[in-house]
Amino acid sequence: MDQLLFACIVFTAFDLFLIIYAFTLPLYPTSWRKKVNKKHNNDTATGITILFVTLACCISWIIYFFFLIFHL
Repeated sequence: MDQLLFACIVFTAFDLFLIIYAFTLPLYPTSWRKKVNKKHNNDTATGITILFVTLACCISWIIYFFFLIFHL
């Protein structure tokens, strides 16, 4: 149970890091962002990563609270 709580906290911390990173993307110079987006498509990759990490984070918290509530 403690390992699951730790995993949930790690997922949440990583999710918060990605969200903060996404909000700071407009602060980078436009020329750098265009150059990076041509090669790696950074904005799209960041959005998709946030989507899947948030999904994993929510599912892990749901599983944790399920086990916590029903004492399995």
